[in-house]
Amino acid sequence: MSIFFPAAAAVRTVPAAPDEVLIALPGDRVILSGTGHLPRAAEWPVDGDRLEFGRLDGAACSLVGEENLRVPETFREIEVRFAFTVLPEPEQIAVCRARTLANWRRNRRFCGACGLELVDLADECARKCPGCGAVFYPQISPAVIVAVTDAAGRLLLAHNGKFREGLYSLVAGFVEPGESMESAVHREIREEVGVEVKNLRYMGSQSWPFPNSLMIGFTAEYAGGVLRPDGVEITDAGFFTPREMPAVPPPGSISRTLIDNWLQTYGRTHTDE
Repeated sequence: MSIFFPAAAAVRTVPAAPDEVLIALPGDRVILSGTGHLPRAAEWPVDGDRLEFGRLDGAACSLVGEENLRVPETFREIEVRFAFTVLPEPEQIAVCRARTLANWRRNRRFCGACGLELVDLADECARKCPGCGAVFYPQISPAVIVAVTDAAGRLLLAHNGKFREGLYSLVAGFVEPGESMESAVHREIREEVGVEVKNLRYMGSQSWPFPNSLMIGFTAEYAGGVLRPDGVEITDAGFFTPREMPAVPPPGSISRTLIDNWLQTYGRTHTDE
């Protein structure tokens, strides 16, 4: 069984071992081998620096740079989001970690205290300033996402102004400093659609590397208030039955997982639908 073990991220230039797992992320895409998995070095001998950040199937798992990549004709590129629907879970975790670290290293090149260029630490996933000694770790931004149902069992779905036309999803938002995840749920739903909720229940979480989120999923029940989109972030919202529901996110996201869980529950309790 494939298992991914996170490890300290260190840049290395030694030759790749044949079973080393290589991850290339040109733009928002992942390069897969002809078998539809992350390629091994034996299939794709890539020269240059590599960032080793974990182990997959016991072999080193490394992020390779985008410079001068020569991709074999038998390989293919897919969107990072789509990779979550086709790769096994350990490889999904590796891609998430690789993309998050790639963004972090690109945006955290210099010390915020004295301005010197940072260097990678070999024994932990961090970068250190050679001048003042400040150490910087990858930042994770926690966000809550909530499947809210009313007394009739209908699901609250909302259209974000950034979505394509016709696409709806669950209410979500980032946890602010000083908040618990539960208080963030209440605040986000109140701010975005104007209602109150009760009976929160934790359902699961998902790393979401766009660019560095950790999505924490909840279910909740409508507790009162008039449904009123804020008109800024949310342009439309409503409670829907499965028969009425609009287009929703594709599989691979925790949003879709929560929606699918609701569909299964609704189907067991509402035979007329």
